[in-house]
Amino acid sequence: MKRQAMSVRDVMTSPVHTCRVDDSLDRAAQLLWEHDCGCLPVVDTEGVARSMITDRDICMAAYTGGRPLRELRVADSMSRGLVVCSPDDELRTAAERMAEHQVRRLPVVDDAGRVQGLLSVNDLACRAADGCTSSIDDPPAVEMLRVLMAVCRHRSAEAEVPEVAAGITEIRPPARESRQPSKKTRKTREAKGASHPGTD
Repeated sequence: MKRQAMSVRDVMTSPVHTCRVDDSLDRAAQLLWEHDCGCLPVVDTEGVARSMITDRDICMAAYTGGRPLRELRVADSMSRGLVVCSPDDELRTAAERMAEHQVRRLPVVDDAGRVQGLLSVNDLACRAADGCTSSIDDPPAVEMLRVLMAVCRHRSAEAEVPEVAAGITEIRPPARESRQPSKKTRKTREAKGASHPGTD
């Protein structure tokens, strides 16, 4: 009997957090921080996917813009193109689309363009590695696969595969309210400011 092709729906991450085109970059950064993710689909007022924005996009906007993130808009830093897939697409088709457009993530949208999930190379890597370790007679390759799975797997899923994540120490960012410069850092900045009068 012919094996049924796996679909995007079987592998995608869902639900997915999104931001709005008219949101500030401060809001987008907050969502990335709070939900521990590296990108957000950008939607319009109707909830239709229009673009993507990554933590790198925000970082570069902060560097090149020279203004606080609250004064910068998602619309100015989001990607200028969007490649998507459907939940019912074959996984192979979606993977080929990633390779063709050299993207690591695809928003998964319904017929109306509304975001249903997200498919990433991490999802593909975990799916490919699942079940492979028992059939490989090469200890270094098995260890490499286990590390790959531990790195790529979503943290919420780690409890399901303790043998993969065993021995891996999870490093979490500090709470949002604690991200303030230390007294030493503030004093250093004040001293630098005093040594360069007239500098904003």
